[in-house]
Amino acid sequence: MPHLRSPAPSCCLGIIFALPIEAHSFERSVTGAVSYQGPSLRIWQGTCGDRSVAWAVSGVGEAAAARAAQLIIDGHRPRRLVSAGFAGGLDSRLTRGKLVLPTRLLDGSGRQRPPLTIDRELAEALVAEYPPCQTTLITVTEVVADVASKRALHQATGAGLVDMESYAVAEVAASAGLGAVVCRVISDAANEALPREVKRLGRPQSTMHRLGAAIGAIGRRPRAVIDFWKLWEQSLAHSQVLADGLGDLIRAV
Repeated sequence: MPHLRSPAPSCCLGIIFALPIEAHSFERSVTGAVSYQGPSLRIWQGTCGDRSVAWAVSGVGEAAAARAAQLIIDGHRPRRLVSAGFAGGLDSRLTRGKLVLPTRLLDGSGRQRPPLTIDRELAEALVAEYPPCQTTLITVTEVVADVASKRALHQATGAGLVDMESYAVAEVAASAGLGAVVCRVISDAANEALPREVKRLGRPQSTMHRLGAAIGAIGRRPRAVIDFWKLWEQSLAHSQVLADGLGDLIRAV
């Protein structure tokens, strides 16, 4: 894949993923991909269908997602931003593997930021394909791994799903006068607990620290390797669902 430093052409969408596995299937659907090295992150641009799109794998958490969103805006001038990836289910109607386009975003960081709404013009074109059409996502600072915590968060906020990046992406988009859309696949349903090690692995950290944490987790609990492998297989399938949804989104632009 070529690496360029010259200014990039504008694009219809800028897409921010947190993890490489989330971007995996989408990247395979893009043609003519070129990468641009930013100050702290590499941005890619290519063609999906007949539309030019830019994307980045930001890392976990709001700070990383906001940084990637701003770099895409500055260098690629997208008309809209998309926060794409996986999310935990809080509403029992949202089953594992389901793609959701939430319409309202809440801040779960404790900073008391106001709710944000997504770009309704773009999302409404896909409402019939991805119900329910009125769903709230809350962005938090740590993985919500156990069923009791999911239930409590749902009861306290009314949110149907939870992630760690979308509010930040939408906030950066709003500051730049751009619309934002969230495209998330439910990786674990409301009644499903994640392995306890996932909470630590899901914290904002470098790839090397995450690898070290995973190795340590396997050393402490050898069965964790089975749980991790199962999550990896599910994530590959969810990545394809996400890529299909992003393809529909791009065609609707």
